[in-house]
Parts: sequence; C-alpha cells; structure tokens
Amino acid sequence: MPYYRLPEKGDGTYGTPLQRYGGGTGGNVAAGLGVLNIATTMVSRLGNDETGRFLKQDLSTYGVDVSGIVLDPEASTGTVIITVDPQGERTIFVFALNSAYGKLSLDDVKIIDDIQPKAIFLTGVLIGLEIAENTMFEVVKKWKGRARLYFDPNLRHPLHAIPSNIRNSMQKMLQLCDVVLTGESEMNALGLSPQAGQTFIVKCGKKGSFLMGADGEVRFYIPSTSHVAIDATGAGDTFASAYIAAEMKGYPVKEAMEFANIAAGISVTKFGARSMPTFEEIENYRKKMAN
Repeated sequence: MPYYRLPEKGDGTYGTPLQRYGGGTGGNVAAGLGVLNIATTMVSRLGNDETGRFLKQDLSTYGVDVSGIVLDPEASTGTVIITVDPQGERTIFVFALNSAYGKLSLDDVKIIDDIQPKAIFLTGVLIGLEIAENTMFEVVKKWKGRARLYFDPNLRHPLHAIPSNIRNSMQKMLQLCDVVLTGESEMNALGLSPQAGQTFIVKCGKKGSFLMGADGEVRFYIPSTSHVAIDATGAGDTFASAYIAAEMKGYPVKEAMEFANIAAGISVTKFGARSMPTFEEIENYRKKMAN
C-alpha cells in the first residue's frame, strides 16, 4: 500500500511525523500581511489552553498585533490536521466543533473602534456559527463605507450538501463587502455573483485567477506561476493577504492580482499555511516575469 494513500474504513496507512504550524484562515491572512509590513491586528477568540497560547504567540512573531485575541477560559481551541500528498495536494480534517472561535462576541470586537482600520478582512469560516456570524454582520454593517471590506467565503461544507442557511448568509455577506475573494468551485456551489461596483476575484488554484464583472463576464485572467508545489496549504490565504497588501500599497486591481498570484505560487514551494514570501521576493519574481 502506498504510504501516501488515505486509509479505507478499518484500514491504516503510514506517513512522515507530524509537524506543527500556526493556522486558521484569519490568522494566516494576518500573518501574511505582517510579513508584507502591513500594520495588522487580529481580532478573534481562542481557548485559554496550550494550543490557543501557542497560536497567539506564533502570530506575534509575524509582527501582528495580537491584543485583539481573546483567550476563552471555558471553550477549547480547535485543531486542524492536514495530510499532504507527494503532489502537494491537501486533505483537511477540522476538529473545531463548539470551539472558542465560534463564540466571538460584540464585546470581543470593540477593539476595532480603537484601531479605526482602513480595511477589514472577514472569513466565511464564521458563517453558520450563530454568535460569531451575528458579530461579523454587526461589524460589517458598522464599518461599511468607513473601511474597505474584504470577504473570502472559505466554505467548509461539501459542495453537494450546503445547508440553505449557510448559502443565504454567504450571499448576504457578499452583497455587503467591497472585495470578494472566492474559489471557483465554492462560487458556483453557493450561487455567488458580483455586485455593481464590487471587485470580484475568483481563485482557481493551478489555473490562476480571474476578475469577473457585474455582468458575469470575465474581465481578465491572471495565469498561475510555474512553481512546483510541495504543499498547497494556505495558498488561498496567501493570495488574499498579498492582494490586500498590494491594494494598501496603491496597486490597481490587475497588478494586485498578479502580485497575489506570485505570492501564492512561491508559497506552495514551502511547508505550512503561513509561507508568505517577502515583498522583495514577490517583486523580484514579478520583474523577472515581465522581462
């Protein structure tokens, strides 16, 4: 039996020893922004346990302000186990039901008033978790028009079995945000479509990315890079943080997408979900491609 094959029911398999990395969509995006020297504060809730404390400390090493991370004394921190095959493709096991992140409250997000951010990134991972979802919608309503709102659906349900409340909330959140960064398969499964005046970017993994207009037409494609993947974990999060950073630095949409594509391409040549290359690495590669 090949060591990289996932086991059948009642079966077993072998692999290399586990390696521990910081993760979580919001944390990955925050870490990426930190690497790119964008002042970033993470607002979330973790368990006050060894894993929660590890994640908070790990995030601070990327230059992220972690004062907005609340350590819950009662709920635990979730854990994600990701297996990676020889081609760099992932299989993800999420052990986070009833964990602390779903209890993000209005009190937890009051720190945003102190920060007065220019941009806010929101992840659809919180959609379907009643307390956290309500908190996220309140943040969006309060900051719409005051900060640039970025939304990545990050669907965590099988494409063929999406609960109607999840689909409805995803579509509602999309309508409120300025920039949408969605995967192609989840866009189709959720029935997402661009709104007038919205930047709607579709991430297609190995196929690159494209910008879609409000009429449903593709404005332009950005091809993927030629990097050979060893671990695609967090590539979509790397794309998101690189795109946001590029916009914050004044790049127009097409150049920001090129920047993000390169960042994601470089990231899959490294292990772990937080493998954002430096600004200089990305720009050097972009100049190389231009030549």
